[in-house]
Amino acid sequence: MPATSPAQERLMQAAAHTPGGYGGVPQNVGKEFVGDSSKRIQAAGIAFMAGGKVLLMKRGDGGDYAGHWAFPGGHIEPEEGAEEAARREVLEEAGYSTTGAIRNIAFTDNGYCQFTLFGKNCQEFAPVLNDENTEFIWAAPDEYPEPLHPGTKLILDGNALDQIDVSKMTELDIARMIASCELTSPQRWANMSLFALRITGTGTAYRSAHDEYVYRPPELYLNDEFLQRCNGLQVIWVHPPEDRLDSEEFRKRTIGAILLPYIQGDEVWGVAKIYDDVAIQIMSDPERPLSTSPTVVFRETDGNSEVTLDTGEKLLIEGRPFLLDHLAVCEYGVWDKGGNPKGVLNSTSEALKMTEEEKKAEEKAKADAELAELKAKADAYDGLMKAKADAEEEAKKKAEEEEETKAKKVAADSEEEKAKADAARIDKAIADGVAAGLKAIEARLPKARSDADFAAMASAQARADSVAHAFGKSAPRPLDGEDLTGYRQRLLSDFQSHSPSWKGAKLTDISDSAVLDIAEKQIYADAMIAANTPGAPSGGGLREVKNRSDAGHSISMFYGDPSAWMSKFKMPTRRVTHINKGA
Repeated sequence: MPATSPAQERLMQAAAHTPGGYGGVPQNVGKEFVGDSSKRIQAAGIAFMAGGKVLLMKRGDGGDYAGHWAFPGGHIEPEEGAEEAARREVLEEAGYSTTGAIRNIAFTDNGYCQFTLFGKNCQEFAPVLNDENTEFIWAAPDEYPEPLHPGTKLILDGNALDQIDVSKMTELDIARMIASCELTSPQRWANMSLFALRITGTGTAYRSAHDEYVYRPPELYLNDEFLQRCNGLQVIWVHPPEDRLDSEEFRKRTIGAILLPYIQGDEVWGVAKIYDDVAIQIMSDPERPLSTSPTVVFRETDGNSEVTLDTGEKLLIEGRPFLLDHLAVCEYGVWDKGGNPKGVLNSTSEALKMTEEEKKAEEKAKADAELAELKAKADAYDGLMKAKADAEEEAKKKAEEEEETKAKKVAADSEEEKAKADAARIDKAIADGVAAGLKAIEARLPKARSDADFAAMASAQARADSVAHAFGKSAPRPLDGEDLTGYRQRLLSDFQSHSPSWKGAKLTDISDSAVLDIAEKQIYADAMIAANTPGAPSGGGLREVKNRSDAGHSISMFYGDPSAWMSKFKMPTRRVTHINKGA
């Protein structure tokens, strides 16, 4: 039996003095049930909480306590666990598939029936009733319907629901429920939102910024000491230019901090308190999946080592970092390992809507596919196989030589095991690195533009063209592999000098399309004003300003000093010095 909480202890004590416990004792039940656990009824159910209200269902005439209100639940079948039975009964009685984790919040035993109650915080839903119940209600504590089933009343009076009532929890309680998958991420709480973020992955990945593979040993990160180092870790928006935070970058980029770090599989995750409203809005958008990237710092003495693969590529095997500086929210992270961004857990994703069975099946299929792909690519590299054979041959030679001297046998065995372990570790790191690198290379290749992409590019070019014509120029076309944001930034750079408010800005740092829209509107407006404002060029001469008529004709207007070009056609000036009147 699992350990009981204080609320459960109160329930069990009250059940010993309450006729009927949860199920009630029918009048025709004899004393032989008391003390004989083999004859007791085993039952289980689930209490669903939504916005401070609990789901209760009114029993039909087919069972005991007809017309009484109770939690959905029923008997545990042979060879069935309590949690499995509770989920099945809810599906049968309410037509609701209970996904994610559920919490054991109460256990009662009245000598006739042993009842296990689980709790689940969820969104309010409308049950689809079968013939065991006639009505349902989502009831607040001061609105419980009558009559209540005796066991249900006992549990409600015992405050067992406090364990799943979000309104009575702290931010740490909410974080723990997110980490255990009892609540989804994100959760809005008071003046913040709580997000589950990946702090770091382990194993092998490709780091494109340094053009190298990296191996992060799991044993250095998947432990309690590293989790303690993650407490209070700063969460920022995109890495600073120098990778590490200073006073200015901290003030400019910080959006929250890690509250509760935890280990999930071969990765370290954490529930973060995010305060920045703009960041919360972007991170909650299901159409814009985001990732995370940690900055860890190493010294020369921290144990990093570098290996050159047969392909000529580098593999960095990391040691133990001396500094965990920050965790950045970004569009793509190294520890996505060539896959889709998945460092920010968002409950609106399809993965969170799958059943546990579907999740397990998908994870197994993904693991099998990755294993098959890794094996196929490893087999395709003769260099990898040769390195493995050389390592095994070297280990065999060392073993044969060291066996000649019995006095060195213990040291020889130890050296052999170390060589094999190193060879196996390098083999796995190389194979993982090659697979991850190929995926990363494929991800970096230019993607074919869709019709929507071409339309957006054409629209951006047309907007720029309308301004360029005023200067007697044309807007350049998009370059191969150039995305829409980069193209718009390049178009704006030609006219940026005409905008007093934007001429000093670094346009390539603007990745948010909403901010880019504002910059584009202002820069083009300022450029048109500059192009259409009459005035002579600073060096003299005429200035041409082109416009189009309503019929589409090009009209050129010239401003400045006409003599700058007409003087070459004038007759020389003559001065009369004397008139002979007698002639």
